[in-house]
Amino acid sequence: MKIFALNLSIEFLNMEGQRNYNFELISLEDLMGILFKGTEFRNQKLYAKGENSEEFIQHVFEIQKNKVWRDMELSISFVFKSKERQESFWEEFKDQFKSVDAAGGLVQNENGEYLMIYNRKKWTLPKGHVEWQEPIEEAAVREVLEETGLKEVELREQMPETFHTFKKKKKWILKTTFWYKMYASSEQELVPEAAEDIEDVKWMSKEEWMSVANESYPLTRDLFVNEFTKSLI
Repeated sequence: MKIFALNLSIEFLNMEGQRNYNFELISLEDLMGILFKGTEFRNQKLYAKGENSEEFIQHVFEIQKNKVWRDMELSISFVFKSKERQESFWEEFKDQFKSVDAAGGLVQNENGEYLMIYNRKKWTLPKGHVEWQEPIEEAAVREVLEETGLKEVELREQMPETFHTFKKKKKWILKTTFWYKMYASSEQELVPEAAEDIEDVKWMSKEEWMSVANESYPLTRDLFVNEFTKSLI
């Protein structure tokens, strides 16, 4: 499991899935010491020992809340002794948040290009809130149509969901986004949804996307890394 706290990513792993690991596990105390040193550790990946305790859960919760660390391009992996401990921690950690669901799409056209939106100065993918009792698949299609101006898309296979955190009205939210691959013709008119502060909608080749990847969120980049990696298998 991995969550994105703005630009900070926090992943929860287990030793059963990392039998041939070659990274050094540091303690929570050492991790906090590194974090407090600030931006000199930007863009680094750190591995720390995971624990199953209320105190540890609270420490991880506080890490994702810190504005300075949320702004850093930093990746932290907490590694637990077993899958059971990892999953137990994840369930208790989620209880620290209010949960909401969203859905969106990775849309390709007949040329293999990807449909991107420019929203709040970032290139990202169309997605949005799932309405009450709305089927996830319908929400994903609806949001793509609303945000891009497309009139028709073909729903394809489901992708792994993503998680990110944010604060709203003094409450911390954990948003789960359900993603689907979709197909749409490039002949359709693209109209950015101004009501959602979307300034542009554009088809991009893989190379074009890579050229603007730094102008996106880490979560979006992570989705594309998984997409491109699977295409090589």
